[in-house]
Amino acid sequence: MVPTPDLQTVGTALLCLPVGWYLLRLINWWRVERFDPWFWGDFGLGAPSDHRLVHFIVKAASCVVIALPVPVRNALINGVRAIVPKANHGNLGLDFNAYFDSYNGLREAPTIGKGADAIGMKNLCEWLYRPRHYSILDSKYTDPLMRPIIFLPGLSCMPFCDNKQFSWIPRLEAATSVIREEFLRMADTTPVSEYLVPEAGADVTIKGWRTFFLVNPMGKQMVENQKLCSQTWEILNSLPGFIPSNMTMFSVLKPGAEIHSHTGLTNGAIRIHLPLMVPEPTKSVIRVGRKVRTWEEGKVLAFNDAYDHQVWNFGKATRVVLFFDVWHPDFTEEDMKCVHKHWPVIKESMGSVADE
Repeated sequence: MVPTPDLQTVGTALLCLPVGWYLLRLINWWRVERFDPWFWGDFGLGAPSDHRLVHFIVKAASCVVIALPVPVRNALINGVRAIVPKANHGNLGLDFNAYFDSYNGLREAPTIGKGADAIGMKNLCEWLYRPRHYSILDSKYTDPLMRPIIFLPGLSCMPFCDNKQFSWIPRLEAATSVIREEFLRMADTTPVSEYLVPEAGADVTIKGWRTFFLVNPMGKQMVENQKLCSQTWEILNSLPGFIPSNMTMFSVLKPGAEIHSHTGLTNGAIRIHLPLMVPEPTKSVIRVGRKVRTWEEGKVLAFNDAYDHQVWNFGKATRVVLFFDVWHPDFTEEDMKCVHKHWPVIKESMGSVADE
């Protein structure tokens, strides 16, 4: 005769089931994210072990912060900021509550919501602590080398775009000489400064990379600069999908300069380069993901800077491009209503970490 288990035994067994399930999930999360080979600034998937550990700690902290009740979260973050004042210039400078709410709010966009369902992403903020898990999924929305700060599922991913996706490109290319002449007039009288890395404070630059901002990395409108380049600014604002709150500038790359491996803010935007001065086309090179291209004067180069990308000028002459963002062509009008609602809040909440 088989003995009948008592209620206490049955209750203990039932309690162990969810505990065991969560434990398995935790172990799997640790296995995937702890040894994630991607890290900001490392080429491709070649992060050394110390960078992988730092990244895992950041992910674990993100997971904890997201799970905390708002009052507890605020008390913890304010305590850290009080102890470490420099934290206000990095990730801890975020307005976390606004950021999390608006980021998750983007799931209301039909295209993003459909994409999130397809890859099993309940909340978009999961990307902050499970990026490796999602980036290696076999889906048309993900790629191991596409690792933006803000990932939006549901959008097709490709390192370089087909210019035919943007009907306005011929009109912009036709204005190349007007924009170039305006840049040269401006550069004769106004300094073009070294690029400042926004999340690293006010004194970290990239040697050989100079910029003249129309909109700075934090989304601030550089009104006086826009007045100096009024024709360029008018042309940009006439383009469908132009994002006036994203970094917009003339980008000047000196001979021998290199912009190291990095990723951009979001896959929801497409980076546009209009080459104004490319005296040595075969020696100015950009790698986006696994693909490599060069620039040609007056011919738009459109790419998704959510991919790990890198730039070199191997030549002896300076390369100049007009640099700005447009919304991803997969967004519908209905999507854009949601994006316009939440995107300004996200940009405002991010402070010094806004664009790269």
